[in-house]
Amino acid sequence: MKLGWFKRQIQACHLHGGLLMLAACFLLASASLLQAADARIAFMSTRNSNNGEIFLMNPDGKRVRQLTRHLQYDSAPAWSPDGKKITFASFRDLHKPKGIIFAEIYVMNPDGTNPINLTQSPKRADFSSSWSPDGKQIAFTSDEGFKWDGSGGSRRNIWVMDANGGNPRNLTNHEALDSSPDWSPDGMQIAFESNRDGGWEVDFWKAPSDIYVMTLDGANLINLTNHPAADGSPDWSPDGNRIAFASNRDGDDNKEIYVMNADGTNPINLTNHPAADGSPDWSPDGNQIVFVSNRDGDWERNPKDNWDVFVMNADGTNPINLTNNRAWDSSPAWEPVPNLSVTSKGKLATLWGKVKRGNTYGVR
Repeated sequence: MKLGWFKRQIQACHLHGGLLMLAACFLLASASLLQAADARIAFMSTRNSNNGEIFLMNPDGKRVRQLTRHLQYDSAPAWSPDGKKITFASFRDLHKPKGIIFAEIYVMNPDGTNPINLTQSPKRADFSSSWSPDGKQIAFTSDEGFKWDGSGGSRRNIWVMDANGGNPRNLTNHEALDSSPDWSPDGMQIAFESNRDGGWEVDFWKAPSDIYVMTLDGANLINLTNHPAADGSPDWSPDGNRIAFASNRDGDDNKEIYVMNADGTNPINLTNHPAADGSPDWSPDGNQIVFVSNRDGDWERNPKDNWDVFVMNADGTNPINLTNNRAWDSSPAWEPVPNLSVTSKGKLATLWGKVKRGNTYGVR
């Protein structure tokens, strides 16, 4: 927490005039700073069983607590913009027609209570959800005919539904594999990964993917990465200027975290490690990125060994293992802080106006 940042907030408030305004701004600034300090990271872990469950931890990896407890697999948490709900994928309403296994999108309170099945689609597998910035809609991946063993064809597309699960509609409607949607901070676009330009007609499952963006009606599709390697897992920065993503363009078995401008220009390798890194997610102030990596495991002999959740500065420096557990930890999602959202001009949007963005996570 930066004292200088706090002083600038008070100065900005004072310019708006009056002791009453100053007092109000003082209270709001204090509340926002506490929110930022308490912002949590949701993630999936198998640490308490061979079954995936949703956990929470502080940004420093401490105070880990378990949210879901179910015999079936839970994964891929995603926060609502106000931090009051978490969606996740679960197999708890398991359907197994002819060897096909279907997941559903659920929503729960951030303490794990009141899980509700939003998709209720026994003929499709639904996973990897992303909330619209206004909290009224949820984008998700839906796969008709998904087979757990990877055999056969599929029809995987990006869908959108109302936040209560109503009015589901297919946005991409393509025969290739579309997945991992992420809503832009301004609410105008959805980024996702697809192998539609990667030769899916020849090799359906192994065709390399790219990062695309589209408008909310599924139109104006743009391939941002357009690279022969596999690019996936896009995640918009809070100011909407950049997109983090995972790519194996440095080697088939060497997936790295990259960041690029929102128009696809200037891709930069942030992780630069011979192990595998993936699933990037920005901190609410844009100063850090959480990701998963097997770099602290026996990755050379067993690539599936010991995946952990790491955090690094937004420029790739100072990677820190947050979970450091022999179980499988993945799918990190940083809790949003509504009053500390970052605007496209690099200013901090608060309830009283905009001030210069501060560093609330102690990273230089």
